[in-house]
Amino acid sequence: MKTRVVLIMAPLVILALALAGGFILLWRLFFLSVAVLLLSYLWALFSIRGIEGQVKKSSERCQVGEWFDEEVTVFNRSKAAKYLVKVEENTDLPGHRNMEAFNLPSQSSHRWQNKVYCQRRGQYSLGTLTAMVTDPLGLFSLRRNLGEPQNILVYPATLELPFFQPLSRNESGYGPNRWLLSELSPNAARVREYASGDTLNRIHWGTTAHAGKLMVKVFDPDRSRYTARNIWLILDMNQASQLGDGDETTEEYCITTAASLIKRYIDSGKRVGLIASGDQSYLFPPETGDQHLSQMLEALALMKATGKVPVDQLILDEIEHFEASSVIIVITPSTSDEITASLRHVKKRGTMVIAILLDSISFGGTVSTINTTRSLISNGIQVYVVRCGVELARALDSRVLPSGMRHI
Repeated sequence: MKTRVVLIMAPLVILALALAGGFILLWRLFFLSVAVLLLSYLWALFSIRGIEGQVKKSSERCQVGEWFDEEVTVFNRSKAAKYLVKVEENTDLPGHRNMEAFNLPSQSSHRWQNKVYCQRRGQYSLGTLTAMVTDPLGLFSLRRNLGEPQNILVYPATLELPFFQPLSRNESGYGPNRWLLSELSPNAARVREYASGDTLNRIHWGTTAHAGKLMVKVFDPDRSRYTARNIWLILDMNQASQLGDGDETTEEYCITTAASLIKRYIDSGKRVGLIASGDQSYLFPPETGDQHLSQMLEALALMKATGKVPVDQLILDEIEHFEASSVIIVITPSTSDEITASLRHVKKRGTMVIAILLDSISFGGTVSTINTTRSLISNGIQVYVVRCGVELARALDSRVLPSGMRHI
């Protein structure tokens, strides 16, 4: 930039010297410098004209952790060749930068493809391009906007939770290796490799001998003894409860946990509903099917933890929706003493209540979840504790003593 200013100011300096001295050489040098500046500007002006562009993407939606394809085409509609063309895509998609530099022959096009990684949920804009051309001396740079704006919706990640099997209402107490025994049929559906915490009476010896390693039986749920009519997820999007920075926030962990549980239950044919109060109020009555799943994932993709309603108040406000035989799963980073009271009130309606607490200290908070965990357990409420940086499938593993109870 400083070099450009100096070169543009040079003719004025030369003009002043020519007027003062009257030397013919200074006048010629002045006219030459003016001609160079004029030709450079005209070069850039004519180079930017006739350039068009478009962006095509493979999908309107994506999910955190996935990729989508993008194809960019830049056209030269002019009969004159375009040199030193640089094109960059305008987008607010985190971590995405798409830029190319090339020459464009007369009435030709330049095309390139790009794979785009989705690293954060939300709705983002892309599709518009900025083309920039520069004259050979680098004195002038002109820009032109190309293409039409488009949007990409990024769903939150849905993680596999193979060992999340909450206890039924008829079972009391917690302990290592404790599964939802009352929901298991007597017939094994498949086998898998032995994992720490599996009981020895589930080892399938025939498959073990054939595979050369310990294999255990996996049973299908027996819905004859206990079947949840509806599953409700209550998501704490109260701004006052949130902690953490960047992607390692309680907001993002809440969203990912909710999305993972919703997909798990929808895929198994369960009726799932969602309640939250964040940037707006969200209420999805329990339904089944892929369309219902997509609607809730879209809401979770756009949801912001800017709400003013504490989760304990939200539970009481929506309590009429919770019928007997429903399962209520509350996901919250809150350590308020009022949560226990509200969940105890819900439990009296004949529902199964599960609390998934986000450990506030691991997200940079100062108040531990230990007291809240103790209070909930003493009232017969199942508790899981999710810590920042700990794999979600591990935190929600029902085969072992829930992590939040190790402090009890």
